[in-house]
Amino acid sequence: MFNEFYAANRDAILNKFVADKESEMAAEAAKRDAVAQAMANRRNAMKSTGPRTPEGKAASSQNRLAHGLCSSSLLIRGESQAEFDALHTDIVDAYRPATAEEQMLADQLAEAQWRLNRARRVEAKTINMLIEDTFNYLNEEGEQNEENAPPTSDPDQLIAVSFASVPNDVIYRNMQRYVTTIERSHQRCLKNLHHTQEKRRTLPPPPPVQTEPEEVKVATANHPLPEVGFEPQFVPTAPFSTPAYTDRC
Repeated sequence: MFNEFYAANRDAILNKFVADKESEMAAEAAKRDAVAQAMANRRNAMKSTGPRTPEGKAASSQNRLAHGLCSSSLLIRGESQAEFDALHTDIVDAYRPATAEEQMLADQLAEAQWRLNRARRVEAKTINMLIEDTFNYLNEEGEQNEENAPPTSDPDQLIAVSFASVPNDVIYRNMQRYVTTIERSHQRCLKNLHHTQEKRRTLPPPPPVQTEPEEVKVATANHPLPEVGFEPQFVPTAPFSTPAYTDRC
């Protein structure tokens, strides 16, 4: 049976075999080319010195900026320097740092507060985006199945439904981790500033500097004390010399 089938379809079977082999060889060649290109890119990257101009460095600093929650730079695209300066001024006026250490902690608190405000805005927009997607999904399901009830517009229920969605689980967990990390950083800065200021308030005041009265200074200036030093008791009246050499032989 097989021989008859092979004889009848010999050309088709051979052509398919050759085509499969050619596809397999082409895939292996493409894979080898991709590996070679990746190795070449790594070698070229090791020779690169990066951007050299100020404009290039500024643009390069934004390359890995995804959402700003973990960025090394404080202000991201679209944020206002004037608004941050106003926030920094409010924090300095509220805590009134009196030492260099307190000033540094106040600066850190302002930065942590700025990042926390940003995280809260992103969190709210993320939840709005997810519940909007959930509403649209429920609306599409209702149109396909007439027996389903119309989608709810209750935001709490939409959030609950979006929580139950498996694809949204990663988004919610990542957002919660980012917000929690920034909240802890903010609380740590606030605690350090409170601790430093409380420690300064409980320390005893420095002793007053003892200053010499003015009248003593004047009297001392007008009547200087005699110099204290060593004075020899015997002062020769005339110089003397060593005795002449005497031959005692």
